[in-house]
Amino acid sequence: MRISIFITALALAASAHAADYVKEVKAQVAPDARQVVFEVELARSGNKNILRGVTSEQSARDAMVKRLRDAGVQFVDSLKVYPTDRMAIVSIPVASLRTRGAHAGEMATQAVMGTPVRMLEKKGEWWRVQTPDGYIAWVPESSIAEKSTDEMAAWRADDGRMIVSELWQTRAFYTPDAAGPRDVVTDLVLGAIVQRSGIPDENGRTEIILPDGRRGWAPSAALTPIKEWAAQDFDAQKILDTAYSMEGTPYLWGGMSTKAIDCSGLVKVSYFNNGIILMRDASQQALTGKRLEADQWRSYEPGDLMFIGNAKTGRITHVAIYDHDGKYIHSSGRVKRNSVDPESPDYLYSPLHSARMHGYEGTRGITQARNHPWYFQLSNNL
Repeated sequence: MRISIFITALALAASAHAADYVKEVKAQVAPDARQVVFEVELARSGNKNILRGVTSEQSARDAMVKRLRDAGVQFVDSLKVYPTDRMAIVSIPVASLRTRGAHAGEMATQAVMGTPVRMLEKKGEWWRVQTPDGYIAWVPESSIAEKSTDEMAAWRADDGRMIVSELWQTRAFYTPDAAGPRDVVTDLVLGAIVQRSGIPDENGRTEIILPDGRRGWAPSAALTPIKEWAAQDFDAQKILDTAYSMEGTPYLWGGMSTKAIDCSGLVKVSYFNNGIILMRDASQQALTGKRLEADQWRSYEPGDLMFIGNAKTGRITHVAIYDHDGKYIHSSGRVKRNSVDPESPDYLYSPLHSARMHGYEGTRGITQARNHPWYFQLSNNL
C-alpha cells in the first residue's frame, strides 16, 4: 500500500514538473503566438502522462518531445503537427483574417487576391491559415481557393502570372470592351496576383484567370509580369511613392490593402510593391533590420522604419516610413505626413528607435519575394 502511494506521489510530481517543461519549451520555440501555434498540454490519465494538443511546426514538436525525454518523463505522445503541404490562394480582392473563426472576431490582418496561404485546420466555414510572412489567423472558406500540390507547383512555376502594379484600384471586366457597372468581374487592388490566359490582348486589356478559375479582362497597363516585379532592386523612392499614393486612406485596424490600412499595413504594402515581404505587426518589424537610435534621426535614410510607442516600457505601438529632412508618412487616423523634427510645425511623435531594411534583405523578417518558396519554385533563376 505504501509503495503504491509512493509511486503515485512520484508520478504526480513528475507530471507537475512536466507541465513546467511545456511552458519552458513554449517560451523557446513559440514566444510569438502570431507566428507559431503551440497549443500543448501534458494531461494525466490514470497513471499515464499524455502529451497532446497541436503545433504548427515539426521543430516545436521535436523540441517538446526531446525535453520530456531528456528529463526522464514517461509519456504517451499524442501531439499533432499541422500539415505543411496543404495550400490555398486568396480568391477575393481583400480577405479579412480574424483572431478567431467568427465574423465577430477581431480582425488580425488581411491578404489580397493571389496571396498563397498554408491551410492548418478547419472549423465550420473557417480555416486557420498562415500567410507568407508567417502570420496565423482565421479566414472564411469562401475567401480562398484550395489548390492541390500539383496545382500549387504549376502556379509557382507559371511565368505568365501578373501582379497588379496600378497604385490606384482597377477592375476586371467580362469582355475586352465592356466598361459598365454591370460588367465588372472583380476589383483588383495593388499587389494582387493573377494568371494570364495566353489570349492576345484586346483594346488595351489582358484576359486574366483569377485563383478560383473566374476570368476577366483587366487593363494591360495595370499589370506587371511577376518575374519582372520579383527581380526589382531596392527602391526607396518607389516604396515612398506607394505610401504617398495612399495619402488620405482611412486607418483600419488589421487593414492591409489600399482600400483601408493600419500603420504596419502601410509599411508592408509599400515594401511589397518593391518585391519585399516584411513582418506583419510594428512590434515584429521593430526586431528586424539594422537598429538606428532615436537621436540619430538626422542620419536616417529614405525607407527606414520609425517605431513609436511607450518610452517608459519600450512597447512599440506604431510605425512610420521615413522620407527626408525629418519628414515621414504613416497611417494614424488616415495616411498622412508628419515630421520627427521638434522644430517643425508638422512635428508629431519621436521614435523609440528606427530600423533600416535596405541591405538586410534575406535576414529574419525581410524576405525578397523571389526567394520565398510559396511564391516561386526556388530552382528557377529570376
